[in-house]
Amino acid sequence: MNAFGFEVAPHHDARIPVVRHGISRWRASLYLLLAVLLSAGVILVPLCATVVLSLSHGLGAYDVLSDGKVLQALGNSFVWLVLAVVVCAVGLGLAWLARNAGPVLGGVLRFLLVLPAAVSPLTTGAIFRLMFDTNPRRGLVNALLGTEVAFLGPVWIWLVFGLALIWQWAGVAFLVFHEALARMPTNLLRMARAFGIGRRRRVWSVVLPALAGPAALAYLFALVAAARVFDVVLMGAPGSMQAEIEGGGLFWWRHHGDLGDTRASALSVGLSVLVALMAVPALSGLRGRVTWADPVATAPSRKGWRVWLPCVAVSVLWVLPFAVLVLTSLRDPVAAALSGWWSGGPWTLGSYADALADPGFLGALGTTFVRAFVVVCLVLLAAVPAAYVLAHEHLLPRRAWRPVLLVAVALAVLPPQAFAVPLQRSLSPVGTTPALAIVHAALVIPLAVLVLHNAFVRVPAPMLARDRWELFHVVREARPAVVLAGVLAFVLVWNDTVVGLLLNWPAGDHLQLILLEQSRHFMSAASALAAEAVIATAVPVLVVVATARWLYRGLTRGVRR
Repeated sequence: MNAFGFEVAPHHDARIPVVRHGISRWRASLYLLLAVLLSAGVILVPLCATVVLSLSHGLGAYDVLSDGKVLQALGNSFVWLVLAVVVCAVGLGLAWLARNAGPVLGGVLRFLLVLPAAVSPLTTGAIFRLMFDTNPRRGLVNALLGTEVAFLGPVWIWLVFGLALIWQWAGVAFLVFHEALARMPTNLLRMARAFGIGRRRRVWSVVLPALAGPAALAYLFALVAAARVFDVVLMGAPGSMQAEIEGGGLFWWRHHGDLGDTRASALSVGLSVLVALMAVPALSGLRGRVTWADPVATAPSRKGWRVWLPCVAVSVLWVLPFAVLVLTSLRDPVAAALSGWWSGGPWTLGSYADALADPGFLGALGTTFVRAFVVVCLVLLAAVPAAYVLAHEHLLPRRAWRPVLLVAVALAVLPPQAFAVPLQRSLSPVGTTPALAIVHAALVIPLAVLVLHNAFVRVPAPMLARDRWELFHVVREARPAVVLAGVLAFVLVWNDTVVGLLLNWPAGDHLQLILLEQSRHFMSAASALAAEAVIATAVPVLVVVATARWLYRGLTRGVRR
């Protein structure tokens, strides 16, 4: 029985075969050079400097971790990281719900559920603050319930922001699990039933191994979002309530000047260790080498309304926050400050006209676009050859391969505050614009390498030329994953607030910083803020829509076939 349980688990090895006439190790080192230089120079070296600084007076600085407010902030960080698991669970549940939805309804769900991932956390915070305002004249949820619940108070605030994280990132997990369920090895499940294997054993022997790789990828994306929670709290929570849910990163940004360099560095180290420990479970799944079968053709569902009704309800729930933002932006600023959009007009495009007439906003729009484009080029230039080398395990010493992947996972989820102080000092002579591009690229490269590596190992061996041009053949076959890495870099840079605050706040030429400045008078400027947020959101949404076909393949299979 145990032997059968081992046999039914999908352990097929789809790795690129070891060939003697492939690229040499010195050439592989060149392929890794740019990624290593950027990651080491911007992340690893400053992180080591942070650790050294925290130990400059022995372990005394680590008494900061016993401070009540610091412990609360780290505890909040742990809650946010646990919410990443909830995001994956919701994504899996939605994928199970939509497994018989059919091509049309399933396609609508895939489109609608993934769109929030293109929205900046700053905008997400604004949307959920508008929806859950305590005043029933302004808050949609209170208006629907006919009550005056303090959703942004101490009792409900975690629920509100947990829903915000789920709304923004569960769609990514949904896409991954939806494809995984469609490619579940049903022949193995039938064989297990024929041998009398119980349902629980089938889950452990077949289902869980088949979902391990997709679950690790979904968890990694959710963990990156949860580890870097910052702007959604800064925008969405009232000032008096931010301490209730702010994580260690936001607490560090507020108080690092008061703590001093050594104690702030100790806090950074503690936060980094917490995030790295939570990232370890993703490692085993990302190392999987599963050969996926073709999607299983399913007969049209006979459940009728039992399938489409929940799917339509989910679609409406995912569209509603977008509707709140757009309708708020179309209201007269005075009316928007006093009541919600359901109260009626006057309706106007005045807020859009004001935003487009603001030279500061337009300048930030152009600057952020150029910066994002430059970062995309840097990320692909560094991540593609690095992921190619990692996909060829024989090019690295066997003992080095697993630690390299572990470091890549850790760097992918590491919050920028962990190495911010040394980074500020070392990059100040470089200048704001080059420094921001370099930092953004270094932060995205580890995640891009993991995404590309996940695709490169799935390139079928017969497709490869096994010569000096093999990299180009691999990139051609894994083009969807390359597109995904580029779009991921663009969206992360476009929607960034943290790096901008750490390195660009005096200049303020990054788009999200303009929105953050507008939020200082949140309710009185709701219409203007919503209009600017709609314009800022339109660009990454259009990028996602234009590349949707490639993104879906890149996120689920990674290769063209």
